[in-house]
Amino acid sequence: MNPHESALRLWSNLIQAAAAVVLALSAVLLLAPAWGEAFFSLVYHGRLGGAAPPPAEQAYIRFAHGIIGAVMAGWMVAVVLLARGPFRQGRREAWDAIAWPLAAWYGVDTAFSAAHGVWGNVLLNTGTALMFAVPLWASRRHFAGTAGR
Repeated sequence: MNPHESALRLWSNLIQAAAAVVLALSAVLLLAPAWGEAFFSLVYHGRLGGAAPPPAEQAYIRFAHGIIGAVMAGWMVAVVLLARGPFRQGRREAWDAIAWPLAAWYGVDTAFSAAHGVWGNVLLNTGTALMFAVPLWASRRHFAGTAGR
């Protein structure tokens, strides 16, 4: 394996590991909603738990968290498939297909969170984005001029 292939394998593995972290959070939202509620209570309110919302509101919160978890899981499956195949092959469109949606999500979600004063989510987004941004930034030179390869 040449140095180019070794580097792409490393960055691909780190992207897949980041996706696994997001998939784990997605699974919590879908399969252990009480834990998901506690986690997001900490993110949104800076405290674990608190007064339980009325049953109708709690049902809606669990539904919304489930939808968020499902969307995140679907996105991360796509990221893993891209990282395992065309990214590892050095195909520029795979790098773009991971990096640009991540940048769009981060910009919109983080700006919305900041506008609403939800600083815990700004921090969560930043940590999540950094897990992907580091290997993407480090790998970018392996993709220069390779579109359509």
